[in-house]
Amino acid sequence: MAASDTRSCTMVEEATAQIVLQKLDILLSHPVCVECLSIQTRARDAKAKLARIQEFFSTQYRPSNATEWLAQLLRAMYHGEEFIDRFHLREACKRHKALHMAARPLTTLVSKYKLWRDLSILVNKMEELCNDQFLKEEAEGKSKKKLASSSSHAIVPGQGKKFARLTSFWDRQAPTNFSCREAKKKEIMKWIKEEGYREIGIWGEQGTGKTFLARWAYSQARYMGYECRAWVHVSGKMDKRELLLEILKQVDKPAEDVMDMDITEIKSKLFQKLAEVKKFFIVLDDVLLSDKPLLKEFWSGVLFSTQGGTITTTQDKSIASYMSSISSRGEPIRLEKLDDEESKRMLAWKLHRVPVGQRFSSDEMGILNMCPALPLCISLRGGFLSNAGEHEPAALAKQGSTMTLLDILQLSCHKLPFHLKPCFIYMALFPIEFPIPTRRLVRLWLAEGLLDSHCYGIERKRTRQPEDVGETFILELADRNVIDVVSWRADGSPKACQMLTSLYDVIRPIDMSSGLLHIHATSKSKDGNDRDPTSQTKIRWLAEHMNIVTDDRGGSYPDLNLGHIHSFLSFYQRRGMLTKDINTRMTSKTDYSLLRVLDLEGVYKPSLDGVLHKLVLLRYLGLRSTVLDSLLSAVADLYHLETLDIKHTNITFLPSSLWKARNLRHLHLNWFYIDLTNILRACSNNVNALTQLQTLSGLVVGEVKDNLMKDHMDSLTTLTMLKLFFQRSRGDTLGAAGKAVADWISKGLTNLQSLTFGVIQEDKPTKEGKPKKEDMPAEEDKPAKKEDKPAVSPGPLPELSLAEQHHDLLELYLLGQLNGAIWTQLLPVSLRVLTLSGSGMEADMMPELGGLLRNLRTFRLLANSFLGTSLRFIKDGFPSLKILKIWKLPNLEKVVIEPGAMQHLKELEFRQIDRMKNVEGIKECKKLQNICVVVKRGARGFVDHLKSIIGWRTFEYKREDTETPESEDDEEDRYGIILNLKHVLYA
Repeated sequence: MAASDTRSCTMVEEATAQIVLQKLDILLSHPVCVECLSIQTRARDAKAKLARIQEFFSTQYRPSNATEWLAQLLRAMYHGEEFIDRFHLREACKRHKALHMAARPLTTLVSKYKLWRDLSILVNKMEELCNDQFLKEEAEGKSKKKLASSSSHAIVPGQGKKFARLTSFWDRQAPTNFSCREAKKKEIMKWIKEEGYREIGIWGEQGTGKTFLARWAYSQARYMGYECRAWVHVSGKMDKRELLLEILKQVDKPAEDVMDMDITEIKSKLFQKLAEVKKFFIVLDDVLLSDKPLLKEFWSGVLFSTQGGTITTTQDKSIASYMSSISSRGEPIRLEKLDDEESKRMLAWKLHRVPVGQRFSSDEMGILNMCPALPLCISLRGGFLSNAGEHEPAALAKQGSTMTLLDILQLSCHKLPFHLKPCFIYMALFPIEFPIPTRRLVRLWLAEGLLDSHCYGIERKRTRQPEDVGETFILELADRNVIDVVSWRADGSPKACQMLTSLYDVIRPIDMSSGLLHIHATSKSKDGNDRDPTSQTKIRWLAEHMNIVTDDRGGSYPDLNLGHIHSFLSFYQRRGMLTKDINTRMTSKTDYSLLRVLDLEGVYKPSLDGVLHKLVLLRYLGLRSTVLDSLLSAVADLYHLETLDIKHTNITFLPSSLWKARNLRHLHLNWFYIDLTNILRACSNNVNALTQLQTLSGLVVGEVKDNLMKDHMDSLTTLTMLKLFFQRSRGDTLGAAGKAVADWISKGLTNLQSLTFGVIQEDKPTKEGKPKKEDMPAEEDKPAKKEDKPAVSPGPLPELSLAEQHHDLLELYLLGQLNGAIWTQLLPVSLRVLTLSGSGMEADMMPELGGLLRNLRTFRLLANSFLGTSLRFIKDGFPSLKILKIWKLPNLEKVVIEPGAMQHLKELEFRQIDRMKNVEGIKECKKLQNICVVVKRGARGFVDHLKSIIGWRTFEYKREDTETPESEDDEEDRYGIILNLKHVLYA
């Protein structure tokens, strides 16, 4: 095991080497380096030495005991990272101070000398490491061999268009982990369909697939009439209050602040909610024997008269038996190792995409026989082998020794390509089993500089966008099976992912002990002195989790060295100890901070007074769901800021100077009024303003002068995502202004991948500019009355022409009336997701759209999008469609599906279709898995009709008072938008 431990430990050194290599790449393009040959030469020398060390790492399978050499390398990498960051900090401070005083030439010269000196020191240290006897002995005899690094066969970052990447990745995906667990799935499904309250335990050793099976059951429960669901990872780290609070937040989503409630109040609210709902479904994952008191606490409050179920996953048979005995179910479900045929079948699909009958090479069979027959082991082996270099399988097979699960976990980490290792480690900042939004993760990687160096060609010319590189990294990690994609967007791309629990347990302690990252959480130190073992280490990445432990003096976890923090993420929904002390804890020893990432998503009203102006290197400011009422004007002075997210806050005003930002790439607003002319003028008056902007989301505009739009048709052409609503008074027409905006979108914004565009009209006019007090969102303790809101409905959409030039557009959401729409002019064939709402179409457009949109995966027909009585899906129409949702079409009575239509349809959903009587040809959809029907209570005629035609299927039967679906594919963004703007659109 010593060798395995060393192999695992080298991941930190390899990751930090990659980080420094990327920083050197960025440094080489800095004007100071370009203009100074001696600095440029030193930087290139350092890169060459690092490349030699990376070459050494790429050839290692069982590294020798080189603890001292690795420690020296880590110290050298930390030194290199720090002085490069200090150089950028000096440059940023110089720029910031130049706003208030004249620059001093001597300061510039001193900064250049310091950089040259530090680069020289780094080169000397790297030379010593390369000349070390250990490295020479390990490298001897390997220089003539062709490198077998897995990175040589890695997916080229950002290669091709997003459409091609998603299609290729999606086509390769299949539920392979449970191709051999069909009997267990049937057993779980039978349990889900039972009535009354029941509990069941799933147990087996690590790696047997307990969590995967529970997650499958959790997803199926959504279609089985369970009104609320909750998933909690327990794993011996929760107390009773934490467990009950986490379940309450998921099943009830209470409006009031529950964080300060005591356990009695939480229990009362939780069990009252569970007694009220028709059915609930709860999963308690990774329960240990020490967690048994928590199970008793939960079980004691659940009424057996309720309708619901609880699944517990555990490695302990006594826990599983205890849970199953509560509801007198009998024996728990046990997952064992796979037999030989099951193992071969699963690996065959992972490697060759065939279910059975695949012949394995001798190397593949040797590796298969070396490892335990556990689904997790086979999944990781498949991910490693399918991306391995030419000689790697043979080299691994020649070792011949039996590998444990831990060996395989460590090998999977070790053999990740260099460019993936820092990104993968960064994911450990998130809580275990936390669904990480890919949107958030990619932008965090970007802010940390983990993507920049992969965006350039040989001559340092940008060949791809860093966001595309980040999305490709996620696909590659998923293809290697080291992360799970836990939810998908409607276009088939990963929406949220998480690190495998087993890998999380392996790499997190090593990363924390090295000082690369630190998790500020409930666990006290293990050294017996109530001190954090990493307190003297210069922490780089810091995360604040829930329930911060305080010391005897009432302070936060003592003596953390925070002067070198680059990233700070908080998951503590109250003001955490570190959050409220950002100013004193992270900027106390210097006037300015190295902080690049400040992610406070979900933190309740964090205080940033006196902080922002010090964060001169900040690239990511995440304030989503913080309920903040205002944004400090200092945010506009953050020169390097790339991402600003204020969605789900009460902020309704931005400093006008923000529109002059040079590096801003992603701006998420909360659907408030912005004068579009201010943005366009800023772009016109400053050629560098918003030239990098890719995301502009949550924008509501009123009157726009058409002559101004015509003068700025070339503004914001870099946008890849736009979410914009027009708002006007009822009776007014958009006229020339609407046409000008439509032309700007149609002819200027040709790089769009996602577009949300709509027109809403209300009974009284709303003035532009800074919203008045009465336009502001109501205070939390004084909710606005529904009758005080003006009546709002969709208005006529101006004519868009997207088909000709928008070849990258994958997702389109249109809210408003489409009068005489010419579909071949409006819709590009590249679309994968189409949502129509309020379109008012009277003629059946399905025959034409079915032939036009051959790549469409998800189609949503929402309220009043169609006013006719029948829809016909013709033969060969919508060949790629997987999800069809039909909502609130007041006159719809019949849907006809011809043979050969929608051959890949998997999910069909009807909501509040009161006149619906018949669906003809539904049996033609051979791959249909789930039908969801939401109708009024008592209106079961249509449901009974479907059951009589197709027999048993999975149905969801709910009341009509559901206005928004459960969050998926960013639907919370869109349907929530409508509700926020007009309170209730279609009552």
